[in-house]
Amino acid sequence: MLGFRALKTVTAAALLLGAGVVSASADATSSIQARQACMKANGAVMAVAVPIVKGEKPFDKAALDAAFAKEKEACAGWADWWGDDTKPGGATETWAKEEVWTDKAGFEAAGAAYGKAATAVAAAADEASFKAAFPALGASCQGCHEKFRRPKG
Repeated sequence: MLGFRALKTVTAAALLLGAGVVSASADATSSIQARQACMKANGAVMAVAVPIVKGEKPFDKAALDAAFAKEKEACAGWADWWGDDTKPGGATETWAKEEVWTDKAGFEAAGAAYGKAATAVAAAADEASFKAAFPALGASCQGCHEKFRRPKG
């Protein structure tokens, strides 16, 4: 039989262990939610860029710069949001496919392609250079989504 002091120690250890499990779950949820916020920021970039590409709106460097700045802020922790505890099937729904973890090199290459294309689009100083750079950005989004993201729903 445990004495009061030993029982108190075991109880404290169990509470700490339980808090660690809750904390790990919360971290996974936070990471998945941060990834989703980053993707929404990517979508906001596209909401500015696509109408320009289609000729529906004039080239607006300030609007593009603002959208890219928000994206950069929202996606700042990207590399830290892909722990094993954030795989599909956890407590928080994710649209990431298992391939994110099984093909890490491919996933990193897809991310690098997006970064390179986004940098080129963000650097565009006029409509012509913007429209020349944009197809690579669209292709990088599509390529990553096809291989590493399952459809919502």
